[in-house]
Amino acid sequence: MIAFKYTKTDGAEYLSHLDLLRHIDRTLKRAGIRVNVSEGFHPHPKIFMNSPLGLGVKSLAEYCTADCVCEGDFKELFNACSPAGVKCLAYKTTDFNPNYANTIESCTYSAEGIKPFDTREFLARANITVTDKRGRTVDIRPRIYALEQAEGRLTFTLGCGQNNLRPDLFTEILESEFKGKTYGLIKTHSHGKYTF
Repeated sequence: MIAFKYTKTDGAEYLSHLDLLRHIDRTLKRAGIRVNVSEGFHPHPKIFMNSPLGLGVKSLAEYCTADCVCEGDFKELFNACSPAGVKCLAYKTTDFNPNYANTIESCTYSAEGIKPFDTREFLARANITVTDKRGRTVDIRPRIYALEQAEGRLTFTLGCGQNNLRPDLFTEILESEFKGKTYGLIKTHSHGKYTF
């Protein structure tokens, strides 16, 4: 198996999770990297991605595992066959599936456009309650791990997986309280047991 870290930029941020999976499968085929398939009546390529990212959010830290063997430099072969936006940054061979959808626990993002505010006061709040799209009241404070603002850029780390908080929804909450309009939202790091 090969685990690899890749980008989702230059227009690729508007690909849905399923379309991105298809894109990666086709890229591997074009590169001549044969991916093993599942058994059964409808076999699927054994490609395992991290949790979906919100549509329109760029990333420099997406992770994927492909059940394959690669003769040669995986990064070079992948990037030669993949169009702009989805590029392999690093890879490693592994004996097992790191299951990035479950093992990535938090992600760090960066954005601009939110008016300056006291991030320490915000993080000192015992709870931050919002109403989700289903009308439920949710305390998002346990899902916010870090928050800093310097030179107009906001950097924040949010929970993933079971403790997920979407970065675009988080910036909407900040916009409604502190004003401004978010732009340049990008995931810079994924944190988990098997990330690199």
